[in-house]
Amino acid sequence: MDDLVLKKIVLEVINQLNKTCIDSVFVLSNNSSFCFKSELENMGYKVDISNNACDFNNHCMFVIDDLSAEIISSISNLLYKDSNTSFIINALLDGKKVLALKDNDKFDNYKKTASNQLFSKLLELENTAKSYGLIILDNKNFLSYFSKNNNNKIKSSSSSFDFRDKKVITKTDIMDIVKDYSSIAVKNNVIITPLVMDYIKENKINIVYNE
Repeated sequence: MDDLVLKKIVLEVINQLNKTCIDSVFVLSNNSSFCFKSELENMGYKVDISNNACDFNNHCMFVIDDLSAEIISSISNLLYKDSNTSFIINALLDGKKVLALKDNDKFDNYKKTASNQLFSKLLELENTAKSYGLIILDNKNFLSYFSKNNNNKIKSSSSSFDFRDKKVITKTDIMDIVKDYSSIAVKNNVIITPLVMDYIKENKINIVYNE
């Protein structure tokens, strides 16, 4: 295979991996018209919606639409009840960001209808799920969380280590700067081998491609 063709293939794979890691959000929902889909897409996120679990390696964030008491209980008790709860627990175990959209009105109503002991137990389970890494948001602060993430990405980009003069990025290059930088700037035609890309992902380093 021609070296130039091989180089283009490698670059395209790397670009897709980097884009997926940073910009792709999976929404676990029974509603195909997720209420914040347009807003997230306007922020630059690729949004996939399904009522069935997917491969969590293909997305950087996961959103549980309409958090239920059942899901809270399953997560807090590490109960692999079905494929979706198994997916959520495994994503948390893998260190992925898992967000849950909570209907405060529904949970406030539980306070009125359930016994004090039962409602207190629900709050306890919710806190346990949070301690496991579940990020619980409501309609009012959901978008602000993503806006904050976007701002953080911009800050990281502005303090990138400049590798634009290099044609090939090695693991040693990354090891030299990993403690001081969370982002690197490279040219579009740079070569980064899959092993080095894995090391970059492990250390959560953003890649900023420039001409």
